[in-house]
Amino acid sequence: MEMHIFGVLYTVLFVILCVMFIGTFSEKRDLSGKWCRYAVIGAMILADYFISVKLDGDIILKEIAIIVTGTLFMCLCFRQRWIKTAIFVLLYQGICFVTDYISIIMLSKCFPTITMERLSEPLINAMLGILSQMLQVCFIMVLRRYVVKKSSEMLTTLEWVRFTIFPIYTIIVLIALLTNFEIPESDHQKNILICIAFGLLVMNIIVFCLINDILKREVQITENRLLLERVKNETGMYRTISENYDKQKKREHEYKNQLALIAALASENRVDEINHYLKQYNHEIMQHTDFIDTNNVIVNAILNSKYQETREKGIVFVVKVNDLSDLRIKDEDIVLILSNLLNNAIEACEQCEKPIIKMKFVKEEHQIVLSVANTFSVTPVIVGKRYITTKTKEADRHGIGLENIKETVGKYDGSCVIKHDDDNFKVAILIHNQEK
Repeated sequence: MEMHIFGVLYTVLFVILCVMFIGTFSEKRDLSGKWCRYAVIGAMILADYFISVKLDGDIILKEIAIIVTGTLFMCLCFRQRWIKTAIFVLLYQGICFVTDYISIIMLSKCFPTITMERLSEPLINAMLGILSQMLQVCFIMVLRRYVVKKSSEMLTTLEWVRFTIFPIYTIIVLIALLTNFEIPESDHQKNILICIAFGLLVMNIIVFCLINDILKREVQITENRLLLERVKNETGMYRTISENYDKQKKREHEYKNQLALIAALASENRVDEINHYLKQYNHEIMQHTDFIDTNNVIVNAILNSKYQETREKGIVFVVKVNDLSDLRIKDEDIVLILSNLLNNAIEACEQCEKPIIKMKFVKEEHQIVLSVANTFSVTPVIVGKRYITTKTKEADRHGIGLENIKETVGKYDGSCVIKHDDDNFKVAILIHNQEK
């Protein structure tokens, strides 16, 4: 009776680990209600246990039935083509075989007296299964760390190391139990030993689920921050465009008044006053003239507003552009990329003794090349592979702009390189201007 209970527990953990493994690569299907997903997983547990009991004597037929059943139920749980799901189920089954084999080797090293015939003994078989599933938990954790880039990068390498201490400790405890104790003779001792091992395995799975929940929450928080940053940039730029339009209308009205005044002075032949007035008026016009023209309204609005801002702050702004009409990049994405790059550059230069920003935005042979280099006084902070901040006051939220830029460039299958040396912080972006 006890071994039937352990058989059910083993099947439950087998299915849970299968869901975790396939969930690493696949997106969950939207089912009608949370309990519907649990019902599918429960049905898979019952089906797998039934197959294990009824086909216990035929290993090949049992494995085929488990793979087919797993493919069917995983197709219900995840939004993925059945052929890919079948491949992942087959791969998971292969991983189970590998961990089983490793567990057998570990047991044989711990207990030289254990032979292949004794592996069918209830206690040894149960400990073998628990150790195998513990190895699977560790494997899936490592897989999540290096495969699921978007979520796994929310935690630093040190934080991942801290989380892996518990499964490593569990494996050490299991090996210690097997190495330092004789195989117990009474069923009571065997059950206690198996319960301890199962308890450790369940605790590891709970830790794994906790990590997964933390990663999901961090991804959601980051996505919300990116969205707020995008809205902020777009709102600011559209406000600038609207203000420029209002200023243009006012200048048109003033222009009519100026012409009327000049005509009145000319009718009275007051040439000296006309010349003096024109010089003064030309100086005022130069203060509001758009110096940069790329044949792209959005790019012009951004670059000219940033040019005026750098002039007011005493920052040298060197720009190289050409005809940027008919860009493949959407207007809202242009706003996001340019605003973030130039805002970061201006903020960094405000702290420099020699503030210089060099920008290149050109179309070259069906490619869009955008690069921004700026001087800085505070060395950028890098966590993992991410630039976090060049400022100490906003280290918790700075760096979001760069992640937003990378994500936007990725939408167009472009490349983004970020680096710095002793004097300059540089961002280079390359995007194909034609659809592939």
